[in-house]
Amino acid sequence: MQIKPPDKDKRLLVVAMLSVVCGLVVAGLDLYIASWRSLPESSSLVWLSALVKVTLIALVLLLGYLSLQAVLSRRQLAQLLAETKHAFEEVVRQSTSQRDDFNQQLGQEVTERRRMETALRESEEKYRLLVENANEAIFILQDDQIKFTNPKAEEILNRLTIYPTGVNLAKCIHPHERDKVIEWYQRRLEGKELPYSLMFRLEGENSTSIWVELNSILIKLNGEAATLNFIRDVTLQKKLEEQFYQSQKMESIGTLAGGIAHDFNNLLMGIQGNVSVMNLEIEDGNPLHESLQSIARCVQSGSQLTNQLLAFARGGKYIVKPSDLNAIVKKSSDIFGRTKREINIHRVFALDVWPVEVDSGQIEQVLMNLFVNAWQAMPDGGDLFIAVENVELDEHYARVKSYNVRPGHYVKLSVTDSGVGMDAETRKRIFEPFFSTKEKGMGTGLGLASAYGIIKNHGGFINCYSELGQGTTFNIYFPESYQGIVDDAPETDDDLTTGVPRGTETILFVDDDEENLTVGRKILAGLGYQVYIARDGKTSLEIYTAMGEQIDMVVLDYVMPGIGGREVFEALRRLDPDVRVLLSSGYSSNNQVAHMLDQGCKGFIQKPYDAGRMARKIREILDT
Repeated sequence: MQIKPPDKDKRLLVVAMLSVVCGLVVAGLDLYIASWRSLPESSSLVWLSALVKVTLIALVLLLGYLSLQAVLSRRQLAQLLAETKHAFEEVVRQSTSQRDDFNQQLGQEVTERRRMETALRESEEKYRLLVENANEAIFILQDDQIKFTNPKAEEILNRLTIYPTGVNLAKCIHPHERDKVIEWYQRRLEGKELPYSLMFRLEGENSTSIWVELNSILIKLNGEAATLNFIRDVTLQKKLEEQFYQSQKMESIGTLAGGIAHDFNNLLMGIQGNVSVMNLEIEDGNPLHESLQSIARCVQSGSQLTNQLLAFARGGKYIVKPSDLNAIVKKSSDIFGRTKREINIHRVFALDVWPVEVDSGQIEQVLMNLFVNAWQAMPDGGDLFIAVENVELDEHYARVKSYNVRPGHYVKLSVTDSGVGMDAETRKRIFEPFFSTKEKGMGTGLGLASAYGIIKNHGGFINCYSELGQGTTFNIYFPESYQGIVDDAPETDDDLTTGVPRGTETILFVDDDEENLTVGRKILAGLGYQVYIARDGKTSLEIYTAMGEQIDMVVLDYVMPGIGGREVFEALRRLDPDVRVLLSSGYSSNNQVAHMLDQGCKGFIQKPYDAGRMARKIREILDT
C-alpha cells in the first residue's frame, strides 16, 4: 500500500508542531541554564529543577509525537524524528558546551573571590595588630574631635587624665608651645610644606607633663577632611638630652675655670714667692714681719679659692690610694656633728665595704660642702641621714643615665637632709661655679661645683633629688678598687716644730713665667742652693746636656708652651735615668701627674708655694 504524501495543510501543521516542540525544548534548556546562574554551585535544587523541566519537555514531545502519528506516515514520521533528534542533540551539545564553559568560569571566579577574601582578612588582621601594638599613639582628629584612638594613645591620655570624648586637645598643650603647635597644625591642614614632625609638651589635668613628637597626615573620613596623627613619647629622650647638654656645659665651664685658676695661681706664686724671700731676709722683730704675714694669709685664702676652681675643673694635686669610705665618712661627720649640734645625724655604714681609690682629703672636702649645704637648708635644725652601701650598676642603668656610667661595682654614698628642698630650675644649676641661692656674702657658689669636679676626677658621678619642702638627697658613686685598703699615715707636727731646711746643691729651675722664674731663683738662692734657670723646655734640655753632672735636681713646670713638662721629663730620663725631678704646676691633670710619678718623677708641689714648703720638698727628694 502506497502512502500518499501529505497535502499542504498537513505539512503546515507538522511544521507548526515542530516549531512548538523546538521552542519548548529551547525554553527548557534556557531555564535549565538560568537555574545554574541563579543558584549556588553545590545546591541540590539545581538538579531537581532541571529534572522537572526535562520531564515536562519529554511529555510535550510525546504528545507531539502522538499527534503527528495521526497525520503523517511512519516514514515521514521517522524522517521527522531523525531531523528533530539531530536538531535537539545539536542544541543540547551547544548548551552543554556553554554550561561547561560557564561552570569553569564560575569556578575560577569563586576561587579568586575566596583568595581575595582570605587576603583581605589577613591584611585587616595585620594592620589591626600593627595599630594595636604600635609603640606610637595613633589617633584620627576631625573637627577638633578624636574619632579613633589606638591602645597607646589611650594609655597616654589616661596618664594625663584626659578623656577622648569631647576633649579639646589644644588646651592640653603646654602654654609655652600652644601657639606654635596650633600654627603648625593649621598649616599642615592647608597642605603646606612643613618639617616632618614637631616636638612639644602635653600637660594633663593632674599637672603631669610629657614631651611628645607629633606627625600628622591629611586623610578623608566619611568624605570630610581629617588628620591621621602619630605621637611618640620622647620624655626620656628629652631628659637625656638635657643631661647631656648640662654635662657639656659643665665640661666647658670646667675648662674655663681651670685655665683661670692656673693663671691666677701663677700670679699668687709671684706674690707668695716675694713674701717668702723677704721673710728669709728680715729678722723676726722687724716691723714689716706682721705685714708680710698678712700678705701671706691673703695669698693662702686666694690659693684656697683657686683650689676649689681646680677641683671643679678636675685638676690639682691628688694623693689617690685605696681607702675605706666608711672611715672617711665617720671622721668627717664626727667633726661636723661636734660643731652643729642642732643637727641630728643618722649614719648607716656598709658591712665589708669595698675599697675605693680616692684622695681622702678631697673627699672630706666634698662631704663638708654637702654637710654645710644641708645645715643651711635646715635653719631651725633637722635630720641629716648619711648612708654607705655596696651597689652593682647594670647595663640598663648605664644606658638610661647620661653620666658615662660603666656597669660594675660601686660604693654609693648618700647624704639626705630634711630641709627646704629645691625647685627644678635650681636643681639644674647647683653644680655651676659661682651659682648660689644664699645671700650675698654667705658663700662663693663653689662648694658643689668643686664637689662635682672632685667626684668626676675620681671616676665617679653625683646626682641630686629634691622637691620644695621635701628635703634633698645627693647620691655619690665611686667605682670599686680591686686593691687592698691602705691606712693613712699618722699626722705629725714636724712642719710646725722644725725650721726651714737649707742646702748647697745645684738646682735647675724651669718655668715659662718670668715672675715665677725670678721668685724661684730668689727662694732657692736664699736657701743656699746654686741655681740655673731655664725659660722653656728646649733651653732646659740644652743646659742639662751641657752641665748634667753638676745638676743635683730639676724643678720643672708642668704646663709650658712648646715642649711641655712631660716631654722635658721624658727627654731628661733618656739623658740620665737617675735624674731627680720635682714637678710643679698651678694646674694639672691627676692622671697625667700620676703617670709621671709612676715613671720616676720624685714629687709634685702645687703652686703657689712658700719657701718653707719648697725647702722641705727639696730636702725630701735630695736626702732620699
